[in-house]
Amino acid sequence: MAKKEYAEGSFGAYFVKLIKDHDYSQAKFASDLGVSKTYLFDVFNGRVKPPTPDMQDRIVELLRLTDDEKNDFYSKAADGRHELPKDIVDYLTNNQAEIDSLRERMRA
Repeated sequence: MAKKEYAEGSFGAYFVKLIKDHDYSQAKFASDLGVSKTYLFDVFNGRVKPPTPDMQDRIVELLRLTDDEKNDFYSKAADGRHELPKDIVDYLTNNQAEIDSLRERMRA
């Protein structure tokens, strides 16, 4: 059986490689994450959006991503969801001074 190829540059292709690079099988990863293999394959194939921010945190923990990997993962997932990256949202949510500063820069 031929190996499945995911769209080059897609979140799915990136996510498949990330899981493999961290020595997980896709089935074991789905089980440990608490999702069905069908859902995971739908993410890989772009049939559903990348995981929700809450699930992103679980993925980061499961894979034990480095800071650079985590930043890249949050950014790629956010791009696929058309949202701000989760770590940025968390930072802004807890930092009113930064929100005020950002608004000031936007007015300039």
